[in-house]
Amino acid sequence: MSETRSSRASTKSRLCGWALGLTLSTGAVGASIAQAQTPAPAAPAAVPMAAAPEAPPPGAPPVIAPPPVIVVPVAPPVEKPVTSAEAMPAARPEVLPPIDVGAWTRVGGVFQKASDPSSLGDFHMDSAYVELHAGGKIHKNVGVTVNLNANMVDFGSATAVGSVVKVMDAIISFDLVPELHLWAGHLLVPVDRANASGPFFMIPWNYPGFGGSPKEGPSGRNNGAVVWGDIEGGKLTYLAGVFDDADVTKSPLFSGRLRLALLDAEPGFWGNGSYFGDKDLLSIGVGAQYQKHGSSSALDDKDWGEFNADVLFEKKMPGGGWATVEGAYYHYNVLSGAVSDTFYALGAFALPPVGEGAFKGNIQPMVRFQGTNVKDGAGSNPWNLDGAVSYLIKGPALRLNVTYSHTKITDDITTNSVQLGAQAIFF
Repeated sequence: MSETRSSRASTKSRLCGWALGLTLSTGAVGASIAQAQTPAPAAPAAVPMAAAPEAPPPGAPPVIAPPPVIVVPVAPPVEKPVTSAEAMPAARPEVLPPIDVGAWTRVGGVFQKASDPSSLGDFHMDSAYVELHAGGKIHKNVGVTVNLNANMVDFGSATAVGSVVKVMDAIISFDLVPELHLWAGHLLVPVDRANASGPFFMIPWNYPGFGGSPKEGPSGRNNGAVVWGDIEGGKLTYLAGVFDDADVTKSPLFSGRLRLALLDAEPGFWGNGSYFGDKDLLSIGVGAQYQKHGSSSALDDKDWGEFNADVLFEKKMPGGGWATVEGAYYHYNVLSGAVSDTFYALGAFALPPVGEGAFKGNIQPMVRFQGTNVKDGAGSNPWNLDGAVSYLIKGPALRLNVTYSHTKITDDITTNSVQLGAQAIFF
């Protein structure tokens, strides 16, 4: 009886084991089939568990298990929310270019005897000139320019006390579009190429205007306003201004200029007497001025009028040289005995660079002739001839110059001089 129960129990136990094994095997097979049909997402990496330590041998000291390793999940970084200013570029603060600052210097001396201008028997400094330039934008369409100048050879003279350093430019410029600008303050009088370029950016060392020149003011500036613009990128430039000469008792001076560039464009308010090998240029300009009662005297009440025309041709040559031809003519509505006409003609040629290293540059010989006509002057028409050689190390930014000048004032009065000069421009 007991064996039968035992046998039945053993048989029952075996049957249960088989059934359980069959169930587990069937489940495993089903799970394998399901995984093969639908890939399950990758399970997160299991946290490594420390292995259970083996039982120490009899008599050995107890082994203390290390503390479990706890892995703390790190939260992903939170992205900075986009602000309205970043989402809307129009609301971002405007970034303006930095202020431009520069220093321009010319120093020179002349061989000429003060007591006898026809003699080269003496030497004196005639120029220790400096300009300080500062300007920049306070708005994308509004700029400010402040330039100072001084000639230190006048320092301490009776006529220069208290006025050694002067304001050359004080300009607020409204630059609306390339075709329309409005500049106002103390600024350059637009009338001719010579005044637009000034002494720094022309080939001769001495400013032209032998015998006469348009109405301008100190350093070619005056108080007023100018409307100007570049058409077709500077192929045509117009400038028109009105000035009061800081004297409200006088009628205003109207002054204007048109400039047409037939080869390379020549844009901008300012101008050059040469582009020192940077352009192929054929530029024609005309200018005019008018001022009511501008030529008045105690004996005559006459309006001032002036007309001028100029041409500049410059061509780059193989090897790094260039050739320049320039000419200008001026006519003035003046009283009898005054200069009514002036003109000049200039030719120059810059040779290919010579020298080595930092002082490599262009040698540029030049000849300029200037003449005048005196109204009712009975043939007394002075003239001047300049012959010069420049060494251009960095174009107009660093140059040396020597000029011989001969002037015939009358048949009996002539002058001679040899000018030495150096100029440097730091932008």
